[in-house]
Amino acid sequence: MGIEFKKPVILIVDDESDMCEMIAATLYEEGYVTDIVNSGKDAIKKVLDGGVDFVLLDIMMPEMSGIETLQRIKAIQPGLPVVMITAYATLKTAQEAMSLGAYDYITKPFNLECVREVIKQGLEEQYTNT
Repeated sequence: MGIEFKKPVILIVDDESDMCEMIAATLYEEGYVTDIVNSGKDAIKKVLDGGVDFVLLDIMMPEMSGIETLQRIKAIQPGLPVVMITAYATLKTAQEAMSLGAYDYITKPFNLECVREVIKQGLEEQYTNT
């Protein structure tokens, strides 16, 4: 009987289902477990339920923006790494996200290798700081 390690759970939050599926397929190949939601409210519910190790969060979403979602996630679980993703990058938005505790900020279209590397680094930092 060997030791079984829990696979990290990556929560993907984007109102574009195709984008979510593409990211999830790539992360699955890397050995991650993914969970997909299409709204900030659903993301907050998932974080409250526990078991999320990392969040990829779109900034531009209906109902609740990614920035507001980030604030609420950080209030619930301050140490949870959250990477903001957006097609509408501005310096102001990037600075705001980082000042609110985002781990990083990636613009669409992005290189999936870049996403994998950011997740790997964020998880490593999270596990070495706990």
